[in-house]
Amino acid sequence: MKTNFKTTAATLAVAAVIFNFSSCKYPEGPNFTLKSKTSRLTGEWQVMEIDGEDAEDFEYFLEFDKGGEGTVSAFGYDEDFEWEWIDDKRGIEIDSDGDKTEFEIQKLTNDEMIFEDEEKTEWLLEKQ
Repeated sequence: MKTNFKTTAATLAVAAVIFNFSSCKYPEGPNFTLKSKTSRLTGEWQVMEIDGEDAEDFEYFLEFDKGGEGTVSAFGYDEDFEWEWIDDKRGIEIDSDGDKTEFEIQKLTNDEMIFEDEEKTEWLLEKQ
């Protein structure tokens, strides 16, 4: 039986796309995106809420770059950190001068991120 190469290649491509989009979704979304997790994470984020409490007036910012480095800015103070994906990109670990903190991502879109810290405190951030 002859197999059409184009049909086989198309079937494999569709299967690969479905597999990539069905694995490692965050509980609160998105359900579908063409942007990688790293490209969605990269940029400057303002902390809007911490555990449901408004934090916008604190001007608390996190900035992530693609190379695994970042900066936290709050109260006129900046501190550099290193970050890396953990748990199959379901979370990130931030290392600030040897002090490591893990965050479990609940939602990561182009303009909104929700994560929980190790104490299960929920953070809502908006991309600037």
